[in-house]
Amino acid sequence: MGLVKCQSCSLIYLKDVPDESVLYEGYHEWTGFNLTDYSAESSDIKLKALWHINRQRIETIKGLKTRGSLLDIGCGSGAFMLTAKEEGFDPSGIDVSDKAIQFIKNELKLNASKDSVSDSEQEFDIVTLWHVLEHFLDPVDKLRAIHNKLSRNGMLVGEVPNWNSIKFQLSGKKWEGGNHPLYHRSFFTPNTLQQTFSEAGFSSFKLIHIPYTSSGKKDSYYFLKKGFNRLHRDAFLTFVALK
Repeated sequence: MGLVKCQSCSLIYLKDVPDESVLYEGYHEWTGFNLTDYSAESSDIKLKALWHINRQRIETIKGLKTRGSLLDIGCGSGAFMLTAKEEGFDPSGIDVSDKAIQFIKNELKLNASKDSVSDSEQEFDIVTLWHVLEHFLDPVDKLRAIHNKLSRNGMLVGEVPNWNSIKFQLSGKKWEGGNHPLYHRSFFTPNTLQQTFSEAGFSSFKLIHIPYTSSGKKDSYYFLKKGFNRLHRDAFLTFVALK
């Protein structure tokens, strides 16, 4: 596997893509597909952290749109869908994993499928892509399909690893800091991310900041993180795009 850069748009992407036939069946296994202890005070450190992350994500969305239909693409175990449901949204999910879909439908009693967004007959007020866009080798085509399924005033909110992050650059471009060649296909900078959304037909695109505060972190950590974010050098790029 290797990386190449597009001569016209500078997007970095993976060549010699590995077989994906069973690649994602184990991608969300760390949760054990068990969200019974998914809470602010969970005894499971990872589930507790995920709960706080998803709370901050849904609060960010509520600051832009307070209700509506929501499609979570790459929904995994459905944790974000649960949070969205609790806050009054009408969530659906899409994932490539059979295990994930069956868990969401049977255990969480929420709507989920392996269908592509193009297969949906429904329009959505909100689509979320939490660390999903980088998994697409053809991000523009996927974003165009999402654009077509957004309602008139619909919006897309998501997050990707930042190729220009301080953390990733200091790693010597090793596969660290959220850029993993086994799963990831496209590697974004602020500029290439904006260009990708523009080419896909979105009327506006904006980078936003979610602090992802949690217990155990010092104030100095958040001060540095906020500074890196303003310079677009934080580990992740969080964005909102309007149809």
